[in-house]
Amino acid sequence: MGYLEQYSEAETRQERLEKVLKRTVVTLLVASALGGFLYLWFKNYKEEKRVEQFLATLERGDYPAAYTFWGCRVEAPCPNYDFRSFLEDWGPASPVGKLRTYRLVRSRERGSGVVVTIVANNQPEIKLWVEKKNEILGFSPL
Repeated sequence: MGYLEQYSEAETRQERLEKVLKRTVVTLLVASALGGFLYLWFKNYKEEKRVEQFLATLERGDYPAAYTFWGCRVEAPCPNYDFRSFLEDWGPASPVGKLRTYRLVRSRERGSGVVVTIVANNQPEIKLWVEKKNEILGFSPL
């Protein structure tokens, strides 16, 4: 093998190594971007599901069970939010009315909880707060 042939072979090896490195870098960048997107998409998944469970319970008309999502029970109501007040906000005679349709608009993590914005019965948006540590619902202070 001559001197020039060796030079050509070394150059080919270098080109292959560069291609492999470029593909590896591109693959890592795509995987990182996809991972970041999936993290942001599913980051509040648990809290969103909790709100959906609450809304499904309201849709069934099981108001005592829906009241428990707020950390209260009919037998032991919350001091600042009794069952009568809950029904004024969520019952059939409430501004929302009997829940027939709902959708989650967005969710945003804020401190110790998540603000989940919903639209119920095509009424104006309602912002609910879900505490991360115990998944208790409330109206959002934000």
